[in-house]
Amino acid sequence: MKVLHRYVFTEVVRLFLLLLVVFILIIVMNRASFIAETILGYGVPVSYLFVILFKMIPSFLGLLIPMSLTFAVLITFFLMNGRNEIVAIKSCGISVEELLKPIFLISLVLTFLNFFSVMFVMPASNVSIKRQIQELVRKKLSLSITPGSFTSNFPGVTFYAEKVFPERGILGDFMVSVDKKNEKITIFANYGRIRMDNGTVYLDIKDGVGQFLDWNKPENLKLLNFNTYTLVVYKFVKGETFSSSKYLNLIQLIRRWNLEDKVEFFKRLAISLTPLIMGLLAFTIAASMPKGSIGTAVLLGLFMIVVYYVLYTVAKKLAMKSGFFALPLVVDFVFVVLFFVFYRRVMSEAYLE
Repeated sequence: MKVLHRYVFTEVVRLFLLLLVVFILIIVMNRASFIAETILGYGVPVSYLFVILFKMIPSFLGLLIPMSLTFAVLITFFLMNGRNEIVAIKSCGISVEELLKPIFLISLVLTFLNFFSVMFVMPASNVSIKRQIQELVRKKLSLSITPGSFTSNFPGVTFYAEKVFPERGILGDFMVSVDKKNEKITIFANYGRIRMDNGTVYLDIKDGVGQFLDWNKPENLKLLNFNTYTLVVYKFVKGETFSSSKYLNLIQLIRRWNLEDKVEFFKRLAISLTPLIMGLLAFTIAASMPKGSIGTAVLLGLFMIVVYYVLYTVAKKLAMKSGFFALPLVVDFVFVVLFFVFYRRVMSEAYLE
């Protein structure tokens, strides 16, 4: 029996790891094209691209782990059916239930891994990615400023600098002009440093002179000399902070525990349980069907994943609107019911014969 368990365990794990790597590469390549268009060509090192892509991986592992396991289980048992291995196992008097044991073990281990990933690793990854992108935007803004020429990075913002140190976001002997709805600001200074905070681009200026013109009252033109001044250059995201639930880990969610945090917790809990649920369901479906090809297994896997994801997405939205924060777990419950339906069919004496 140990030989059989080891054989099933090895086949499923090997295929799971292969599929997980393939899915990660597919998503990474898709994201890489967008990020490359955003940051490359402005002198930003290619290494920054790989750093961001690596940090993105935990953010979609919560879905890729159960997806890879579902396909691995379905393909493994469809192949075993195609080679008449399931028939041979039954003819030896071994219950199909024995095949479920290694699947249960794999699914359980991956569930614990998924739980840790979505509750702790994913929020930390989200914060790290956000900060990294903000830093890259700052670098892109400064790198796109060409010394000795006028540069417009954003609508209404014009830079001219004699010296540019893009890696540190520093400008020397520069001019910046910002046209706002009712105001025009023009500043000449010896030193400036570009930084980003919560989606807003700031320019910290030292030793400068500024001209502030209110279009509603042009007679009140102001000329100011200053030692330090911080200019708001551009706002990307209004009010974006790391206090959002998606940036909080399990402990932080429980400590704050408002409606948004409750929905986020049960949303993550639901997705963390999917390896166990989908792995066992995939086994019972594969074991209850006659011989089929790998293509059939792939189509079944796609159908299961799409149905789950659609229901999961709807449940998330309804949870926030209705206040029933545990609603995402209902989707898991539906799939658990399906598992027991197929499990009874697989284990029935009539089917085994």
